[in-house]
Amino acid sequence: MVITRPAGQGEALAARLREAGHEPLCVPALRIEPLPLADDHRRRLMDLDLYHAVFFVSANAAHQALERIADLWPQWPVGLHWLAVGESTAAVIRAAGLTPEYPTSGFNSEAVLALPCLARVADRRILICRGDGGRDWLAARLRERGAMVDVLPFYRRLPDPHRHWPEGADTVMITSVEGWRALADRVPAGATVIAAGERVAAAVAEDHGGPLRIAASAHDADMLAALAS
Repeated sequence: MVITRPAGQGEALAARLREAGHEPLCVPALRIEPLPLADDHRRRLMDLDLYHAVFFVSANAAHQALERIADLWPQWPVGLHWLAVGESTAAVIRAAGLTPEYPTSGFNSEAVLALPCLARVADRRILICRGDGGRDWLAARLRERGAMVDVLPFYRRLPDPHRHWPEGADTVMITSVEGWRALADRVPAGATVIAAGERVAAAVAEDHGGPLRIAASAHDADMLAALAS
């Protein structure tokens, strides 16, 4: 069983797999590289108290963005909605002393859009913190609702130079399109791929003709449920 999350981010899932009787191997498909903060991005962060909500698209985005925000704000600005895509991202926000809001199911941009605080956002400012080249779907939907949306990249994902296919492995968990593209040429044709959601599964299906299972989300519980199905 191969876990492809970036280094340091697959241990919790590995522990749950061991409890279920599997032998997990952590082989990061991607590495996370922080991006320098441009001057105009710094100015937007200094105006953070003018925003209605801040959305972190992933735990990586939350780690990187909150570190930069803390450098500029000795005390967190008040009155903002701190939005997460799921529990792992919410845990990073919570660890910083903030109260996260996030979907109870779905764990994707569509579920975030359904949060009550985003129902009426006309003329309100919203900040999306993400990696370079991330998905633009949520920003587009919020702008359709009249919001003023800023999107700031805080990191980029690069293929991990040490990625490989472990001998004897027959199953791999893929949690992002980028992760699949970094590892696709190393995955055997007969290996079972567990893909986190329909969008990731569609990318896998373009290259892989072997067994494919679709998890409801990248959440650990959903990936485990797809494995057991």
